[in-house]
Amino acid sequence: MVKKSAPVADAPLTSSDILERIRRDGVRKTAIALRKPPVSSRLLQELAERTEPSAAQQFVAAYPLSPSHLLENLAQTAQDPEVFPYLATNPRTPPHLLSAFAAHENPEVRAHVATHPQLAARELLNLAQDTDVAVRRAVATNPSLRLPHHAALTIDANPSVRLRLATQPALPAQVALVLAADASTIVRTHTIATTTADDELLLGWAASDEEEIQLALASRKNLPAAVRSLLLLSPHASVRRVARDLIAPDSVALLHFVTHGDPDERAWVAAHTPLASPLQHQLAQDDTPAVRLALAANPSLTPAIADYFVTLAEERVCVALATNPAISSDHVQALAATRLPAVLTALAYRDDLYEELVPFLLEHSPDFLRHWAIQQKPAALTDPAVARRLLADPLPTIRALAVASHPWRRADLYDFARDPSPLVRLSALRHAQASDELVANLLADSAPEVATAAEELRTTRAAAARIAPKAPSLPAPTPKQSARSSSDPSALNSQLLTAPRAKRAEPAPKLFNQLKSLFWQ
Repeated sequence: MVKKSAPVADAPLTSSDILERIRRDGVRKTAIALRKPPVSSRLLQELAERTEPSAAQQFVAAYPLSPSHLLENLAQTAQDPEVFPYLATNPRTPPHLLSAFAAHENPEVRAHVATHPQLAARELLNLAQDTDVAVRRAVATNPSLRLPHHAALTIDANPSVRLRLATQPALPAQVALVLAADASTIVRTHTIATTTADDELLLGWAASDEEEIQLALASRKNLPAAVRSLLLLSPHASVRRVARDLIAPDSVALLHFVTHGDPDERAWVAAHTPLASPLQHQLAQDDTPAVRLALAANPSLTPAIADYFVTLAEERVCVALATNPAISSDHVQALAATRLPAVLTALAYRDDLYEELVPFLLEHSPDFLRHWAIQQKPAALTDPAVARRLLADPLPTIRALAVASHPWRRADLYDFARDPSPLVRLSALRHAQASDELVANLLADSAPEVATAAEELRTTRAAAARIAPKAPSLPAPTPKQSARSSSDPSALNSQLLTAPRAKRAEPAPKLFNQLKSLFWQ
């Protein structure tokens, strides 16, 4: 029986392993990666005593778990100047060494120690007034700064130092106020856009009425509702455009847009739903066409404003009104009475036209006819003369409409099935009066779409014939019953009562006759 060998433990870490990893990843990354499990003190001592390569001592100086005494020895014995920046940022470096580094002749060392959170307040103040701008920029990021340090940095002559201070996430309110009024636009806007601030400070910035400040404020996330509402009332259009995406405007804000906004903003208000009637009355008289167009297409448009637009008979506005799904049938008829080609074209794309109006406009408006036919919408052309006239049209879409919209005889459909346009032949095929013979003839049509439709129709009819119930046969009436039924009024009345009644057409709208007279003038 073969015994299983025990698992081999991981080989202990060596200085060669660490140096190889430093060559691959760099000193800082290696120092962070080897925190768990920690490097042994013996191995750290071995690396600290090596002068070649220089990365060995740099690693010990950067390693956050290096013993303090080892770091102090390195500060006294290291010959490589690159060791000191690592020592200046190590969390275990003794305070007296940090003070020494703060006065180091090398500005790179001072810049590194300037970011150390345990640096004494006196050294921080000295570094905040250092002659080297890179040192002052570094100390501006230190999380341990206090008001004296902030005061020195907020009046720094170099804007980059003040900007670095503005990146601090939790500036005192008085410091944020100073930076928000900085001479540099970048410093001001960055402070307002990023620094932590209470609601009172945010409201103060929103009330400043300065465009760049309000825009920076609007870029913040989770602004209080009061701040967002105040931005809506800004005197600057650029701010209002941003603010209206942050909060739904109330009636006060909408009125502000109408009275103080530019044409684009007024057009935006005109399209807003719901929109109060007083605002509609004001916008209906706007000098900018885009505003009136937006209002005419607004689903919350009041009937009074719709009447006003129809009376004006401004073609572009009437077109917009014709696309409004909320207007009444009377307004639709009034728009048709304008006889403006673009308006009649727009009406052709509505789905709520009443039955009497569609055939009337098909007969009297070429624009309506052409666009209605393009969509292949249904219609009811009861007048054979109109249907025959449309059959002579050169456009296949109109001929197809004529075929589909009139109760043709079966013999007529055979003629239509020979039309050169596949669209017309499809219309004949799908007609309610199309016979099985006509369907069979079109199975061999040259157009694939016609032949396919014919095959589908034949299959559908065959399936319907198989499942249709057979009607029970009635015995033929005797001569006596026939004579009685023809002479007995009660029997005749009974037959009339039980016979299906023809559907009564709905009465046309009250203005329909006026519309006819307008077209016939």
